[in-house]
Amino acid sequence: MLKIDPRERQVANLLLAGCCNKEISKELHIALRTVKAILKKLFMRFGITDGIKRVKLAGLLYREGMHTSAASNL
Repeated sequence: MLKIDPRERQVANLLLAGCCNKEISKELHIALRTVKAILKKLFMRFGITDGIKRVKLAGLLYREGMHTSAASNL
């Protein structure tokens, strides 16, 4: 299982639910810049350096089983 902190998990769950950065920012009451920083950290941690980063990260998280909790956090 992937090791991510609670805030990263919240951002990841909203990403899996199909939210854009701005929607994630509003939902979690955090700055858009913070959302981008968290996503960048996740991309780096999982070696996602090119291509459609959000799609790759969402696919990875989905395969790791995070999808089961995505809807419950909305």
